[in-house]
Formats: sequence, structure tokens, C-alpha cells
Amino acid sequence: MMVNNVTKKEGTMAEMHPYHALNVDSIPVPAAIIDVNNPSYIEENEEWRGIILKEDNLLSKIIEEEDYSIRLNHQPYGFKRKRLDESKVLVMMIPKGMKREDSSHSQSAVYESLIHNTPTCVCIIDKNGKVMEMNHSFQKLFHISDAILGEPLCKQQPLENESFISIVMNGLKGLNTTGEEVTFDMENQRKITCNITISPANYKSDGTVDSVGIILHDITEKKKYENELMSLKVELENTLRLQKTITYKIKKSNHDFVIEMAAGELLKKLNLTPSKVIGKTIQEVFDSHHLGKIQPKLKRIWETGEELTYEDEYKELEYLASIVPVLRHGTVVEIIVSISDISLIKDIQRKLIESEQKYKSIVKYSPDNIYMVDTMGVIQEVNPAVKTQWDHISPQMIGSHFSEFIARGSRETAIKQFEVALRGEASRFVTTFENGEGGKSHVAVTNIPIRVKNEVIGIYGFGQDITEKLKMEEELKEAKELLEAYFEHAGDGIALLDPEGNVLKVNQQFESMFGWSKDEITGEVITFLHQEEQVGQFKQNLATVKAGKRIKDYETVRYRKDGSPVEIAFNMNPILNDNGRLIGISAIIRDLSEKKRNEDLLKKSEQLAMIGQLAAGVAHEIRNPLTTLKGFLQLMKENAEDDFYLGVIQGELDRIEIITNEFLALAKPRAVKFSLTSLTTLLTSSVEFIKMECLKQGVDVRFSVEEAEIYCDSHQMKQVILNVMKNALEAMPSGGLLSVQLEKDEGYGKITIQDNGNGIPPERMKHLGEPFYSTKEKGTGLGLMICQKIIKEHHGSLSIQSNVSEGTTVTILLPISKEK
Repeated sequence: MMVNNVTKKEGTMAEMHPYHALNVDSIPVPAAIIDVNNPSYIEENEEWRGIILKEDNLLSKIIEEEDYSIRLNHQPYGFKRKRLDESKVLVMMIPKGMKREDSSHSQSAVYESLIHNTPTCVCIIDKNGKVMEMNHSFQKLFHISDAILGEPLCKQQPLENESFISIVMNGLKGLNTTGEEVTFDMENQRKITCNITISPANYKSDGTVDSVGIILHDITEKKKYENELMSLKVELENTLRLQKTITYKIKKSNHDFVIEMAAGELLKKLNLTPSKVIGKTIQEVFDSHHLGKIQPKLKRIWETGEELTYEDEYKELEYLASIVPVLRHGTVVEIIVSISDISLIKDIQRKLIESEQKYKSIVKYSPDNIYMVDTMGVIQEVNPAVKTQWDHISPQMIGSHFSEFIARGSRETAIKQFEVALRGEASRFVTTFENGEGGKSHVAVTNIPIRVKNEVIGIYGFGQDITEKLKMEEELKEAKELLEAYFEHAGDGIALLDPEGNVLKVNQQFESMFGWSKDEITGEVITFLHQEEQVGQFKQNLATVKAGKRIKDYETVRYRKDGSPVEIAFNMNPILNDNGRLIGISAIIRDLSEKKRNEDLLKKSEQLAMIGQLAAGVAHEIRNPLTTLKGFLQLMKENAEDDFYLGVIQGELDRIEIITNEFLALAKPRAVKFSLTSLTTLLTSSVEFIKMECLKQGVDVRFSVEEAEIYCDSHQMKQVILNVMKNALEAMPSGGLLSVQLEKDEGYGKITIQDNGNGIPPERMKHLGEPFYSTKEKGTGLGLMICQKIIKEHHGSLSIQSNVSEGTTVTILLPISKEK
């Protein structure tokens, strides 16, 4: 039989194990087993079930008519029968006149099965670059469907890649490519990088490439491949048993060989009949070319009496010839020649070899480590990737147990996963390989059971070295943690926005600065910090950043959750992806409140210094002539009959004197004498002093004090209190309520002086305490400045709060003496 001539290398990864039981599912044509005694189907394959749906009363017609045939899709089909026992018959539907090309569907089935079950993304293209086959992983990775079958691969999105096209063109020229990395642009701005291996999968007789195999990145599960090979083997054996044959009986007459008997349906395939060949010499039946091959064989067998089996081809018929001499008394008297059509078998063999070559090409050029172990865990074979990556240990791997090359801490898990695969289940895990000279590699392993007749006979291991990947992930994790720490603990407020200005994330300083928690504002437009009139400016800033520009040190005012303003400076920077597309905005915000306060203090200090210098000069130049004017004015009043105008002049001169004295108070450091003073007594005497003025203006006084002692200059402190109360009275020209209160507050004496006058507008509040600025028509602003100066020299503080139409409250804090 031909199968004896099919040789296989021991230990190869595609080694086959033949089936011995008949199984109609393994027959590549429509087939069924029928019960002829009790007409019924015992078993049928999928192809046969499809025929039943198209042909009525098929069973009865087959049983009743020996040469029954049908026509489907313009193709005639006959039925081949083989009796299995007394009642069971195997029936197969065979195309009439089928040539070798007609079995191309077997190649397609094997080819497709290999591609769709390989663990790596695989695509096969023909010599024109058109897609012949592709697996699910390939389709899933590139989001493409079967609609591209037969279309040029390199014209499909996202495979229109210049580097990829160049590699594919080299493959079509017969050049192998291994380990080339190509980055593809996917949908939604996503990119993937693939490790590309391209190898010509088949060659024509003239040496040109017929098809090219493309491997992208990883080899995955190939366990179904062995089953496909087994199916091909079953097809080969079953087909061999059921082939039509020719049987010749040949005798020698004189020097010629004459055909005495010819039988078999295979004669029809050669357009012969028994009547055309019986009684003819072989010279009359066969052409000269074929005669030159068979005549020497017949002569040798007639002379030696040896049997001969050989394969040959005649009129496009591939056949297996078995020549058996018939001996009588040790002499050959006739020769029986049995011819079997093995065209289909040869096609299957060629496709089997082609599939095995394609499979080996994938394994050979795969960038992943592939190894095969038997059921005992002993390594039988490894691919070139293993030898390249683990060159220190690969010579020792064949014949060794796989666990010898796994780090001790990982062996138990690896053995357990091996046992899972032995039970027929694929398993995936990460382990650590000891790769020689003390080095270690982290490997993602996939174990695929190898099945023959539903029995696991070994395991394929697919290992992907992820050492660099894990290292990179760890570095990325550390970098992320570092960035998170910087983000959360930065001294400035940071907000990450999407391109439309919606908040994605804020840090702790941002929450503290503005009073909102991240949960409250995530997903909201950041204009919650703005007042209505500021939204237009924000949109302009957003457009600037979208245009790829930065906004640096922009000073403005934004508003807290409670509505209070905060002066800030911010930077807005675009965040771009690798394509230069805006994917976000970073806003870094610095609180300028403290800086502004310091600037105001510096400004006031400079003003005080200037006023001090001015006051010294003015007081010196004005005071002496002022004294002279007042003296002469007094003499004039004594001689004048009407002193109204002189009284006005006297009042204005008195005002000039007061201003001059205020200048002197600022310009010259006074000799102050600090002593332990009862703040209660001081405040009480001041209230008593001003009560008369309160009665004149219709102002009621509410007075409440606690006992408190401070170190102070009593004259200066009384000056401050009276000045503040005088300002309060002037704010209530039509009457009102003056409230004066003294209480202890955490080590300070707290004096609160409150009126219910007209109050001070916010735009004027911020200028209080500046020289020459006053809320009074003829005020200089120096009085409040002097009060603040005195309180500061006493290590206290003076603050003012005012609301329009509600009044003003002045709070003075002075440290209480700790002496008992």
C-alpha cells in the first residue's frame, strides 16, 4: 500500500498518529453508513446531511439503483459503495471526472484550520499580495472582516504602512524577514507595534514565490493543528481503501506480453473498456513512453519471479501498481497487475506536506519561544527562537525535564500548570526561567495539549519573554507614583482639564486654595472659579491653548467656594499626544494673596518714610510762621469790631496746626513710656470723656468691659481710642448707637468699637490707612495711619470691617500682661 512509502521523521513537531477505526466525519466527501436490510441512516457526515436536504428519497434511490448518480451545481456525482458487514454499507458521493485540482478545497480546509488556530496573528497572501487566509487574531487585532479576502492586504486600513508594505514586497520577492518592528496607526488615535516575521510559504516550479506567510508578534494556540493533520491522515487511509482499481492478467506470448484479462471501474477514467484491451499486446495498449517504463519491469519479474510495487503516472492518472507473478513448479506462467488510483491520495499527501511546511515555517520564524514536551515533562524539541534567546542552556534542553530550567520559587506553579494541560486544558501563567550564567528571564507561558484520538500525547509550550516589559512596567509605576506625589503635594494648585475646559483632576492645594473638593468639581467646567464677566476671557485663554500656545504668569482674580476673591497667577499649558493632538490642559495656579499683602505693606512703609521726611520739613518750615500769624491774629481780634472772618481764619490756622502736629507725630519718634496700665480704666475714662459729644449728636452709648491690664503708653493708647470713637461719632451725624466693648480673647484684650452709621463702600475700604486718603471731606488720612503705627508699636493689631447702610466695626487687639 502507498501509505508504507510515506516516510516521517521521528521527533518532528508535526508527527502523525493514524486512525484505525472508520469515522465518516473524517471522510472529506459526502459519506454515510446505511442499513440496507432495514433502509435507514446509521451515520452520516455534515456534507451528506446537506445533500439530503437537496435530494428527495435519496436513500431509496441509492439502494435500488446500483449506478444511481445526481447532478449538483452543474457537476455530476456518482456513489461509491463499500460493504462493511452483512447489513451495513458505506456510501460516498464522488465527483465524476474529478481531477487533482478539484480537491483544492482540502488544501483550503487545512490551510484555513492552521491559520485560524495559531496563537499569533497570521495572514497568508498570494503572489499578487492579495489575502488568501487570515486568522481570528489577525482580524481582531486590526478590526477587519472576511470582506477583505481576495483584496490586496497592503491597501487595507490600518495596514497602509510604508514600512510594512516594504517588508511584504521583500517577502513576495522570496526574502525572509524576522523580528522587524512596525507601528500601525489604529482607530481612536491608538497605535500598536508588532514584531513582524515574513517568510515565503510556497514556491512554484520556476522558483518564484507562490504565497507568503505573515506572522505578527505572537504565536498562540496551535492545538487544533494536530487534529487537522490527523484528519488529513484519516482521509488518506480511507481514500486508499476505497479507490477504484484496474486488474490486469498478462501472459507472455513469444516475446510479447499479452493482456488476457482487464477489469475494474478505473478503466473508464482512462477511456478504456475490457474489450479494447483484452487480447492486445502491451505495445498496442500503452504509448511508447509508458511502454518503455513497464516493459522492463514485466521482463524482470517474468525472469526472477519477484514481486514489485511502484508508483507512476499515466495520462494524468497517478497510480500505485502492484505486480505479482503466478508461479507453477517454480516457473512464472502469468502476471497479475493491480492498479490503484492514488491521485487523491497524492493530492492529500502534497497538501499534508505543504501544511506541515507552512506550520514549520511559522514555528521556525516565530519570535516567541516554542518547545514540545512529552507527557513526562521531558523536552523533545525547541524552535530557533529558544536557541537564540537562551543560547547558554538550549544544548542541554532536549531530553531534560522542563522544570530544570525554571527558578526554584516558580517550579511548583509551573508543574501544576503542566498537569492542567495534561488533563486536556490550555493553561497560561507567568514564570521565571534560569537562562544560564546566573541570568533569569520572566516568561509568559501558554501550555497547549497535543491530542491524538482524544488522548493527550504531549504539550506545546509557547513562551514570550516579558522581562523587559515587566521592567518597563515597574519603571512606569515608579514614575507614575513620583508624578502622583509631586501632583498631590505641590505647593501650587494644579488642575488637569480636558480640551473643553472640564475638570479631570485637581490636587490637594487646589482644594485648599478654593474650598471645593475634587468630588464636587470633577467633570465640571472650571468657570465655577470665575464671575460672569470673566467667562469671555476664559474662552479666549482656552482658544489660545488649543492653538498650541502657552499662557504664562497671567495675574487675575478668581473666587473661592464662599465667594471671597483670591488673587492668583496661573500658567496654562497644552498636553499633546505623539501625533501632536491636544488631549488635555494643565493649569498651575499660584496664590498671590501673601505676595500682595507684602507688597501693600512695603508700599505703606515707603509712604510712611516719605511722609516722615516730608513732615519733618513741613513742620519745621510752617510751625514758626504759624506761631507769628496766630499772635498777630489775636491782637487784631482785640481791636476789631466784627470778628466773624477773623474767627474763620483762626479756625483754619488751628486746623493747620493740628495737621502740622500730626506730621510731627509721624516724623519724630516720640519718647514713649510703657507702664502696666488698666485697659479697663483707660477705656472707661475715654468713654466718659466722649459722652458729652454723644449727647449733643443724639448718639446712645452701650458700654461693656472686663478687667484687663496691658503694658502701654497710656497717653498714646488713649489717643487711639478717642480717635476711633470720634470717627464713629462723625459717621452718625443724625444719631445712632455707639457700642464699646472690652473682653479677653486668648491672651489679648479685645476692644470692639461699633457704630451703625452709613458704612464704608468696598472700593474705599482697601485704601483706608493710606496717607491723604480719608472718608471725611476734610480728612487727611493721617489719623488712622498714626493709630495703626501706635498699635503696631504696642505689638497689637487694628482691623476694620464695614458694610454699607449697616455701619462699621473697629477691632483692636492688645497683648494682656502676664504679671499677676
